[in-house]
Amino acid sequence: MTTPASPQPPSASHADVKNVTPGLAEQLHQFWTRNRNLIVAACAVVFVVIVIRGVMDHMAAEKEKQFGADFAAAAVTPEKLQAFAQTHAGHELAGVAWLQLGDQAYAAQRATEAVAHYEQAAKVLKSGPLADRTRLGLAMAQLQAGQIEAGRAALQALVDNDKLSRGARVEAAYHLASLAHAAGSAADVRTQMERILSLDPSSPWAQRVMMLRMADASTPTAPAVAAPAAPAATAEESAEPVIKLNLGQ
Repeated sequence: MTTPASPQPPSASHADVKNVTPGLAEQLHQFWTRNRNLIVAACAVVFVVIVIRGVMDHMAAEKEKQFGADFAAAAVTPEKLQAFAQTHAGHELAGVAWLQLGDQAYAAQRATEAVAHYEQAAKVLKSGPLADRTRLGLAMAQLQAGQIEAGRAALQALVDNDKLSRGARVEAAYHLASLAHAAGSAADVRTQMERILSLDPSSPWAQRVMMLRMADASTPTAPAVAAPAAPAATAEESAEPVIKLNLGQ
């Protein structure tokens, strides 16, 4: 009977082969060896960007500080203020300069000039309290300039815009009530009074509009039989008080 062949031992070449996986440290070393030039270059670029950004931020801060100093120096006269606004067109401080010029012209009864200045300010001041003041100033200057329909429409737009500050909306509503009172429209006075009380019943404008409403309520109704015509009032007696923009609020 034949003896079965003995299993052959593995060859030496197979016995020596091992499945060796590099450790994490070795993998990192190999990655660094292959990519170190690229990594160093990327780090250098990041460092340069950080430095440049820091320098630019510093320069911008210094520039804004200089703008502030220039604005303060220009605010002493209207001529210098206008020159500043024209030189730095588009900058927020230029918008503030135009707003101040509009306030000054309005206070001096230079209505057409005030309208032009407020329009310039509105091109720069797009949002926030100063923008609200600019819109309100423009509406009041239009009224002062005799642009009654434009001014009234601008005031109504302020009242109806719930994105604006409550103070600006309440003041605009009061000026509309004042216009209605001057025109003898008690219903419109009441409408604006209700709007003001719904927005801010504790506002000084609420007290003022209630006084207008009380004045309308106390006006006697015209008699059924016509009475003799009263003597014509003088210009000073018949003129309505000029609506003034409350620029301090």
